[in-house]
Amino acid sequence: MSEKVLVLDLTHGGEVLSQVFASRGDIVTAVDIYGTASSEKKDTLTRAGVRVLSDAPRESFDLGVVPIHCPDRFIGQATLGRRITAHQAVGELASFAIPTVEITGARGKTSACHVLAHILASMGSEVLLHTSRGMSTLNAQRHRTYRDKVSIAPTSILALSLEHPPADVGVFEVSLGGTGLASVSVITGLDDNYPIAGGTRRAFDGKVQMAATAKVLVCPEREREIWDPHTPSSARIITFGEGGDVEISLPDRLELGKGAPLMVRWKGKGYLSRLPGGLLAPSYSTALASGLAAAVAMGVDMDRAVASLTTFNGVPGRGDVVREKGRFLIRERNPGVSAGSIDWNISVLERYYSQTDIGIAIDPVNVRICEKLDLEDVHKVLVKHPAVTGQYVINMPGLSRESSGYLRIDGPWEVMGKHEVLVHCIKEGYL
Repeated sequence: MSEKVLVLDLTHGGEVLSQVFASRGDIVTAVDIYGTASSEKKDTLTRAGVRVLSDAPRESFDLGVVPIHCPDRFIGQATLGRRITAHQAVGELASFAIPTVEITGARGKTSACHVLAHILASMGSEVLLHTSRGMSTLNAQRHRTYRDKVSIAPTSILALSLEHPPADVGVFEVSLGGTGLASVSVITGLDDNYPIAGGTRRAFDGKVQMAATAKVLVCPEREREIWDPHTPSSARIITFGEGGDVEISLPDRLELGKGAPLMVRWKGKGYLSRLPGGLLAPSYSTALASGLAAAVAMGVDMDRAVASLTTFNGVPGRGDVVREKGRFLIRERNPGVSAGSIDWNISVLERYYSQTDIGIAIDPVNVRICEKLDLEDVHKVLVKHPAVTGQYVINMPGLSRESSGYLRIDGPWEVMGKHEVLVHCIKEGYL
């Protein structure tokens, strides 16, 4: 029996939901609440039998799909017999013939996906990997990218379920929660419980969807008490971090550009590995711990999982360490760049690598990023670190040569030789 369905938001994949609902015979109205849908997108929906409006109509609907980040005011005067989030809609509409893992969290979710995918590929699996960096497949011999910089809205998983390259297992990054489809659900951490939906909800309200639908939940030990009450009683919980089921540790002192010994503890037993020197190892702590926990949740032997990390070279644009003419360049190019992430990386350089001469070059590029990088917030963080001896902004329109504590430059090469370490930060990617 067909339903009358209202779908809000055509910016974060509402068109995919609308077309799938329409294909099963439902009467669908899609609302472009942010006014961002192209004429081509609207025409495609219209041809599929979907009514496209700019505001929710004063009508009754059997079902309303309202993304967790969408303020209720966009519902307008419409009445909904049943209301679900986009995550829940994907859980009802999609299915996979392969086991999947979904990973969400405030920080480290892309890197955690790559850690887990690397481990699974090393075990002989063909892995379908979908993160903000793109959609790809990988195995022990090769990594093939099909699309760069893709959305990690939950509707991207619905699109994947309709068509994807052959694979044995899927590892998916998801923003603000889970769909309930995954064999293993991972929350890398709540950390900053930032406001969403125009300040009417918090990040917790999105991420709790991951716990509420989990079959196996992987989460930080320090957050067990947060997620446990919302997790089904039948679900298994595996924690990581201090006091958790999976603990990792690195030496207190490391050298930039050189490999880092990694100690892992699981079920009372210790495992030792060595990470390559091309990544800022401590910045991967959450990703490594959560990725290993997810791997054992998927049935991988911990000994083999840890051994595979000797060839894990990190994620491009996330703590890359490159040495040029005796100086180090660290590249951070991803949608997760923030005042908090920059603060963390500087702290890592100070604490683990004893760096005292750090330059920060910020490139204010934004490609489909919902939350822009606040240069004032970054500046407040930088002035707290005596090791930061230079603050730069790359070609920001309207910025004078010296403004707000920053020096404007044309590119990182201008100041590469002025500091022992230069951290180049670009907030870029798709969310």
